[in-house]
Formats: sequence, structure tokens, C-alpha cells
Amino acid sequence: MNKRIWNGALYGLVISLALGLLMVNYSMKSYKEDLTIINYVPVYDYVVGVLRYGAIGTLIGMFIAWRKNKSEDDGPKTYYGEVFLGVLFLSCGIAALAFLFG
Repeated sequence: MNKRIWNGALYGLVISLALGLLMVNYSMKSYKEDLTIINYVPVYDYVVGVLRYGAIGTLIGMFIAWRKNKSEDDGPKTYYGEVFLGVLFLSCGIAALAFLFG
């Protein structure tokens, strides 16, 4: 595998694992009258959730590195892949904000 693609996959894995640790929900709250009951998710389910973020980040990192490597071989750079990912993440972010505040 090309060194640039390998580095892209590694950086994508590290960054997405860090984000996964922050974003995966490790507790479930339930409310009964004036009481708040907190139940913690089993460790296995938490680790699987973090690894899911890691796998997705690795694929995204490989894709971005592949596009950059392909543009060096093919000539002038096109930004179709980056624009697609940007629009995808932006729409997911807007949907998440609408879900949280809506």
C-alpha cells in the first residue's frame, strides 16, 4: 500500500478514536418523578461504539489520502471528494443540531 494512504488511514484512525471516546454515550439516564437514575453502558458496548468511529475514520482518511495521491498522478487537482465529504459532514452536523435543539 502507498505510504501516503497508510499514513492517511493511521491519522484517520487516531483522530476518530479520540472523537469516539468523546462522543460515544457511556450512560443512560432515566427520570422517575424527582429522581434521576443513571445506568452505565457495559464496557463491551462502549468499546464497540468507539471502534465503530475508528473504522469509519480510517476509511475516510484512506479515501482522502487516495484522492490526494491520485491527483498527483493524474494532473491538476479536483476537489470533488473533499467537497462531497464537506457537504456530508455539514448536513450531518445540521441534522444533529436540529435533533438536539428541535
